[in-house]
Amino acid sequence: MNSSSRIESLDVARAVALFGVVAMNFHAYLNGAQSMYPTHPSAWERLFNPLTGPLTTRFAATFVLIAGIGVSLFTQRARVSNSRTDIQHARIVLLRRGALLYFVGYFVQWVWPGTILFYYGAYFIIAAAVFTWSTKRLIALGGVSIFFAAGLSWWRASQLLDGNNTRWLSPSPNSPRNLLIRTFVDYTHPVFPWIAFFVAGIMLGRHIHHLSKIRLRLMFASILLILATHAANFLFTSSSQISDRDFVLAKLVSTQPLDRGILFSLGTLATAVVALCLVSFMVERASRSILFRLLTKFLARAGRMTLSVYLLHVVFFNLVVHRLHWVGATGLDTALALSLLFYVVALMLSSWWNTYFGLGPAERVYRAFGG
Repeated sequence: MNSSSRIESLDVARAVALFGVVAMNFHAYLNGAQSMYPTHPSAWERLFNPLTGPLTTRFAATFVLIAGIGVSLFTQRARVSNSRTDIQHARIVLLRRGALLYFVGYFVQWVWPGTILFYYGAYFIIAAAVFTWSTKRLIALGGVSIFFAAGLSWWRASQLLDGNNTRWLSPSPNSPRNLLIRTFVDYTHPVFPWIAFFVAGIMLGRHIHHLSKIRLRLMFASILLILATHAANFLFTSSSQISDRDFVLAKLVSTQPLDRGILFSLGTLATAVVALCLVSFMVERASRSILFRLLTKFLARAGRMTLSVYLLHVVFFNLVVHRLHWVGATGLDTALALSLLFYVVALMLSSWWNTYFGLGPAERVYRAFGG
């Protein structure tokens, strides 16, 4: 998809989500345990808590949703034509791109634990098998992944109460077996339940050219779902979880990302859909103001280079924090200031690069290998 045929709102949404990812990552890596378990947290520290805050994983989920939309757009011709040759070509491209992301992500996670890159690779590999599926089958796949993740969380909680150790399901990815376990069921963005966000993007991508017509209905339904998940969490979670039943139930109805409960998955997906719809609406209205139009152009150019910028934020952080020691763990304000500094510079660099060279450096390698 060249720049002239790209959907600008998707590029802008990527760029906006990227800032959230950078801010959450910098806060977590810079401030460590203090970012997750502050002694006397302020409202801002609660908001940006990498473990329990309402923003955690939401930006990444939006990225995954948009990635699914991108796959849908890329494979649309093959799916509609039902040509065996076109479908096979699309599958090969997705497999190659997924394999590259998985390979690169495996090494990145040793210097940047929690990276989404190798999970992304797994999503693309799975997409190669399912992009031709009907909407009903994709819904079934997403539902199975959500219920499987919640069921596994429930089982691990039950085993813990029985005194059985299930830490073998949370290994260091130091062997092929352990890497597969981490990919599918453990750590930050496992296939179960995150593939649900990806296939939701594939389904939404089939109607993305009509988004303006269905946007209000999507937003309304998604906001209702968000409210319903939090209401259910409030109603079914005891304020003093003293019984075994309360402990296990809390896992099932949790809205926290590491619990991977049903309510977390549904609420996070709904949040990502709302975010995408809001960005789409704002991009449409941007033409009414020269300033907002310029900002939209800047963001869109950065959104076309998110892989390069993502890798750059890893290098930037390790350089200024771990190598040069210019920045120390002094709190959320420092992390946000560092994030904003990086993001502004990245926006300017991306705009300049995309204007004169087109694809970003990482995107060039990605396309050269993946097709």
